[in-house]
Amino acid sequence: MFNHVSEIMYFVSDRRRAAAWYSKLFGIEITYLENPEHFFIRVGNQDVWFHQSDNKVPSGAAGHVAYWQVADFDAVLERATQLGAKLYRGPLDRQDGSYMCQVKDPDGNLIGLIGSRHRVQEENE
Repeated sequence: MFNHVSEIMYFVSDRRRAAAWYSKLFGIEITYLENPEHFFIRVGNQDVWFHQSDNKVPSGAAGHVAYWQVADFDAVLERATQLGAKLYRGPLDRQDGSYMCQVKDPDGNLIGLIGSRHRVQEENE
């Protein structure tokens, strides 16, 4: 009945600024549609859209978090914080060889990260 999540929508104060921030975080170009105010980034098979926040749906942590599987947890967390994200929860050892955390983007929306901590493994070897 359900196939997969096709899009993630972030509600932000400035769509163009948010799209630029996420394109830097993911290292991916922004895709523009015919209307230059409608754009997204595609991460693998996942589209990430940006919608103007308003009274109905404001920006910020509201209970839903998309978790991104990453190849190098520490490197991605460091990249996110260097771009201005703030660590919100974690990192948490999942006891399965991976770690997870949540960071807040500049609008206060949450981004989840899950992946291996290569630096911790290297330190223990």
